[in-house]
Amino acid sequence: MKQAFSTVAKLLVLLTGAWIWMPDSGAYAQKAEDTRTLVVIGSAAVQGSNVTAARDAAIASSLMNAVSLAAMDILSPEVFSENFKKLNDQLLNRPDAYIQDFKVLSEAVVSKQHRVVVQATVAVKQIGDYLAGAGLVGGKAATASHPVALTVEGSGNLANFVKFRRGLGGISGVEGIQIRDMKPNETTLLVTYRGTAQDLAAALVQQTFDSFELTVAAVGEGALRVALAPK
Repeated sequence: MKQAFSTVAKLLVLLTGAWIWMPDSGAYAQKAEDTRTLVVIGSAAVQGSNVTAARDAAIASSLMNAVSLAAMDILSPEVFSENFKKLNDQLLNRPDAYIQDFKVLSEAVVSKQHRVVVQATVAVKQIGDYLAGAGLVGGKAATASHPVALTVEGSGNLANFVKFRRGLGGISGVEGIQIRDMKPNETTLLVTYRGTAQDLAAALVQQTFDSFELTVAAVGEGALRVALAPK
């Protein structure tokens, strides 16, 4: 029995370790670069025979895309979405304020659409300064990250546990996962999560799995227990 458990434990470490996901380099304060060079595409409709106006509009579209990409690299998807109107008014509508240089690499007219490939140098530090000044604190959500001890009953079924782990890693706000303890049919994970254990429990019950049912057995301050029952 011990030997069998040891084998399963090793497999769990190998498989779950391969799927441990951590966020990108982190808050804006950790980004040392002042500028970033991006290659983006812009497009605009050709009105009549006015190709020049369409070209200018396509370039403007590409520069807005470059600023958007730079901002989304600093912000979390949730913060970007929640503050889109503010970002649209103050950031995306004036991309020229955050573009240091650009050049058109290629262009073509296809089905009355003028499309351009543009290489743009974006002032990412300036964008980050704006986001910090707007109260977005380097692009991080106002909700702080907390460790949640997540105990999973039924982890002895390796296929189900792997599916569960994959679903957990895809939940918005999950920033890191580590194995803290393993027993023959129970595994405790340490989840770094932007929110509370109650929030994580609510997110987990929204997940659907084809081979097992997930139920929340208990939830408390910084701790959560779920059960995986085969269908």
